[in-house]
Amino acid sequence: MRLEVEPQQVLVGDPVSIRASGLDAGQIATLRVSGQDVLGNTWYSEASFRADDAGTIDTSRDAPVEGSYHGIDQAGLFWSMSVNQTGEFVSAFPVIHNLTVGLYVDGREVDSRVVQRIAQIDLERENVTDPIVGVFLIPKEITEPTPAIIVLGGSEGGYKEGWASVIASKTRMPTLALAYFGAPGLPQTLENIPVETVGKAIEWLNQQPLVARDHIGIVGASRGGELALLAASIYPEIKAVVGYTPSGVIWSGIGENPDAPAWTYQGRAFPYLKAMMSEEQGRQFLEAQKNGTPYLDAPSFLYSLEMQRSRIDEATIPVENSKAAFLLIGNPGDGVWPSDMLSQISIDRLRAHDHPRQYQLLSYDQGGHMLIPYPYYPTTMRQFYLPTVDVWEGLGGTAEGAARAAEDSWPRVVEFLKRELEG
Repeated sequence: MRLEVEPQQVLVGDPVSIRASGLDAGQIATLRVSGQDVLGNTWYSEASFRADDAGTIDTSRDAPVEGSYHGIDQAGLFWSMSVNQTGEFVSAFPVIHNLTVGLYVDGREVDSRVVQRIAQIDLERENVTDPIVGVFLIPKEITEPTPAIIVLGGSEGGYKEGWASVIASKTRMPTLALAYFGAPGLPQTLENIPVETVGKAIEWLNQQPLVARDHIGIVGASRGGELALLAASIYPEIKAVVGYTPSGVIWSGIGENPDAPAWTYQGRAFPYLKAMMSEEQGRQFLEAQKNGTPYLDAPSFLYSLEMQRSRIDEATIPVENSKAAFLLIGNPGDGVWPSDMLSQISIDRLRAHDHPRQYQLLSYDQGGHMLIPYPYYPTTMRQFYLPTVDVWEGLGGTAEGAARAAEDSWPRVVEFLKRELEG
């Protein structure tokens, strides 16, 4: 009995093939995938399969008879990994360098393979601390000016080097993981953040010899998606925008002062909507904070939109001023905010102004708030810790729905960036 796992070194998000052979026809065998994240937590999935007449099992062809996922799904053993918390803290975005795939018959391991997960392929890395804060990643084979990408994380702060590395590895474009708050030398809360932070990043990229001048793409998630849309409306150098569960409306900041603006430009705040809560939502929030249980923020945003209906138009980002193409991902049932509705606002505005570049909204029913942009990655943890307000945010959606959303959108995002920036 033999296990085949290919490839055994794989870029995050790329497919992994698992096959077993040498079984008896109709024999039941179990496949298990496990790995420890960098925080010391163990992640684990398993599924049992019935071998075909030739005594083989293939996860790309066969549905499990039971297990942590259902139906034919080559990525199923990866997204369905759940966590056994053995470390002090657990992240919804686990970094797991090595995964062990085991083949079990009658409870006994008969073969195993180790898959090494890598976050980058042939990239040069440069730390940047002035005039911007982040990490710059350049594919080693680049010898002439190439379009570049800026990657913005969400309300957790800091910069997203891992995500940027995977994007650079797939697109083969210079990529800057940019921090706009929550890193040394920057504001520590998401309040009064100058959009000029992105402007400085564009200026810095334009000075790099291997960056094609004024051919900049920007990828942002959640509040970073809101910032990406806002920056594109100001800076014509931005030619492509990918927004993961973004907002086409500007919201207040997150931090000490609940009424502080999130974004400023030339020293002035943009018109914005305040994040409001009904009494019941406020009670639920304090309860979640006290008990460490997940809080779904989306109803508060719907309440905020209803209470400030007359101000929505002035707080809407004027995306029609942009020179960019747009690919937005907004999902119904997003637990953090109604990203389908908030993304649609931008799409409607682009349509109303006959925007000359391409724009599209992808929507996934059970995708939730997409922390995981690529497939073959655990999506079972449906909450993340937000240090700015000391609460666990519920993501909404389901593990399977989030995995499906990542599997469908990831190749589209890569293709969109390459087409709109290189074309």
